[in-house]
Amino acid sequence: MPTITKRPFDQEFQTILSELQYSYHAGELSKKESSELPNDVYLIEVENTMVGYAVVWEYTSAKQLIQKAEKDYFNDDEKYLEQDFYIDIKNKTDYLFIEALDVLKEFERRGYAAFFMDWLKLKYPNKKMYVYSLEKSRNFWYKQGFEVVGHTVWMSYN
Repeated sequence: MPTITKRPFDQEFQTILSELQYSYHAGELSKKESSELPNDVYLIEVENTMVGYAVVWEYTSAKQLIQKAEKDYFNDDEKYLEQDFYIDIKNKTDYLFIEALDVLKEFERRGYAAFFMDWLKLKYPNKKMYVYSLEKSRNFWYKQGFEVVGHTVWMSYN
């Protein structure tokens, strides 16, 4: 049975990420400055072996996610395409942004990402959650109960 543990998102963990060969977000996350990372990362483990990880931001105001989205996800000339996202999040407070949920390639298709999401929903039952979804992961998010935010690639839950 998998377990979820929280550990510091420090230089040691960034080094671990830099050594992973088959993880979607690992290379990008291993190169970020510490100010661009949350304090902690969630590990998905089975028998003390990391099978995946998640980077989750807790925000208290919409402005925080908007700033991150504009910096990391939106091109200046395409912001108008995200107007539904701006409208949806405008007055939100106290919510989560799932920046990364990766299961290592050799452990894929065993339900570990779904296990993590079930755990996250139990841990934060009343918080709205957002994810910037890629086309190839969209079906996973639908199965988790997420819905597309207007005509954007963003999805939300709750």
